Amino acid sequence: MTAHNIPDTPEIREKIDKIQADSLKRMGLETNKVAIWEDGYRASKDEANTFEWWYFDMQLDDGSTFVVTFTNKPHTQPNGPIKPSVLLIYRGTKGQNYRKNISFKADQFSSSTLECDVKIGCNNIKGDLKTYKLHIEEDRFVIDLKIERKAPSWRPGAGISYFNSSKSEYLGWVVPVPYGIVNGTIVDKGVSRKVKGSAYHDHNWGNKVMNSMLDHWYWGRAHIEDFTVVYVRMTTKGLFGFGSVNIPTIMLAKGNRIITDDMIPLRLKTSGDKPGPGQQTYPTDLLWTWKKGKDTISMHITNPQMIESLDMLDDTASWKKPIIHLFEHPMYYDFNADMKLSININSINETVVGRTLYEKMMFR
Repeated sequence: MTAHNIPDTPEIREKIDKIQADSLKRMGLETNKVAIWEDGYRASKDEANTFEWWYFDMQLDDGSTFVVTFTNKPHTQPNGPIKPSVLLIYRGTKGQNYRKNISFKADQFSSSTLECDVKIGCNNIKGDLKTYKLHIEEDRFVIDLKIERKAPSWRPGAGISYFNSSKSEYLGWVVPVPYGIVNGTIVDKGVSRKVKGSAYHDHNWGNKVMNSMLDHWYWGRAHIEDFTVVYVRMTTKGLFGFGSVNIPTIMLAKGNRIITDDMIPLRLKTSGDKPGPGQQTYPTDLLWTWKKGKDTISMHITNPQMIESLDMLDDTASWKKPIIHLFEHPMYYDFNADMKLSININSINETVVGRTLYEKMMFR
């Protein structure tokens, strides 16, 4: 499948700027400033037709990682009833994995529209963009963590991607914590330990089954030395009658200052494909490039280690899965990899190396 990149021309930039300005005004958003309410319950006015999740991942100093996701319903069932769940993924220091998705009754879910204040059963998240507190209880773990944001909260433009001309089908995204520090207590099988490390938090919502709009996406984030980067490329199945389109997004910050979030110049070249679980493939070399005049960014990702693979039909009735798998094999891959980040923008001319977390989500 060949997808078209968005051309970097004055005409295209003018159109995108107008779309973003209209969306910002319609949604009551400020340019380049995230408000506390944006991390609240965005589906509240149409929750019967909207999925929503709050995602957190933590890389702890002892080498272990935690992923926690609070969800109002499966993203595969946006028109279904509220079916809240809490997903916990733990990767231990010796490579051991633990994954549990805990389902709850609809009346065990509540969320504020004014801020991030989500409760699902005895689990809860509360935060104001600057600081978040997270509490999880399940069979193995009791987790109490505090996250403090260290890079600016951010959204790309108005944070909405529309997938039809009437703008009735969409996917929303905001990143309250591109990078933060985390500390707290984890009780594992009754044994308590203090932990600290780094953290990331983003928030998505939408009203359409994503495999009807998207073919696949790459998403990743990294914090290397004083730089924080979030990068995305969504590839559509067909947009406004123009065929498949690559929609890129990037945010690069140094310390608490955003250097750029100009999405249009971002390009991705992949190579070295390998077979993966679920009859899908993944590249072993990803070269992201960004060029605007003399300014450039390069992100070279190599040596990916797959740390998670999920069949995206897990929420589908068991009798339907074999039928759907005759035509589609939607899969989610999660990786940890090496990154060489080179930046030449204005007075910044630096190359740093470190690690990046990224995913490939496939809907076909």
